[in-house]
Amino acid sequence: MLSEDRKNRIKELESRSQSCGIFVFSDFLSPSSLSDATDLLKKGEYLVFGGADFAERKMIRFGNQRELGYDEPFPITILKVTLQGGKFASPITHRDVLGAVTGLGIERQKLGDMFVNGNFAYVIADQTVAKLILSDLSSIGRNSVKVEVIDTLPDCLAPTTESVRFSVASNRVDSIICKVFNLSRDDGKGLFQKELVLINGKTVENPSRALKENETVAVRGYGKFIFIKEGGLSKKNKQYVEIELFV
Repeated sequence: MLSEDRKNRIKELESRSQSCGIFVFSDFLSPSSLSDATDLLKKGEYLVFGGADFAERKMIRFGNQRELGYDEPFPITILKVTLQGGKFASPITHRDVLGAVTGLGIERQKLGDMFVNGNFAYVIADQTVAKLILSDLSSIGRNSVKVEVIDTLPDCLAPTTESVRFSVASNRVDSIICKVFNLSRDDGKGLFQKELVLINGKTVENPSRALKENETVAVRGYGKFIFIKEGGLSKKNKQYVEIELFV
């Protein structure tokens, strides 16, 4: 949940864009903070992006291109970090990469998603700190590293999803979760009591909440899916729904 200070900051950025007639950008926000922030804003007056379509941490760009009369890209740089030493390099984790980068004195809100893939790591960063990472990041753990700027993340980092269509009694989040993960009604109810269900990064305690198109549902310990849409009624008068399940 956004603090009052961060809510005020979001409104301040929006106001600056409107009063000065320019695009203004936020720092990177987590999924839950992004959801809270965009709830404060008028649709059509902002865009969100995190360096890749599947990125979870994203910036907000305040300003409407049609009204401002020009476009401006997000100030995001994608960095590829290569471990030196080939097959002799020590394995690294996301935590190792994050620790090495923030150890340079860079605040977390200036950093987007990070990925580790074998002897490579990928760091999405605000362009204001990318130069520091390029010049000063020389090691991660026991490995020396080489850092370079790349245009896009490799396709292999994108999550794999599977389209699934099924019928449920109603468009309640608990009903859909039980169907997706093959759970009993009691087991599904327990997930909410244990605060294991998140929609767009925010914990949800109400099992009867209806899902909206393109909302992301994550259940800790089970998996994640995107609710695509409702799709008519079955012969038994149940509601068809479509989801994209992360596999």
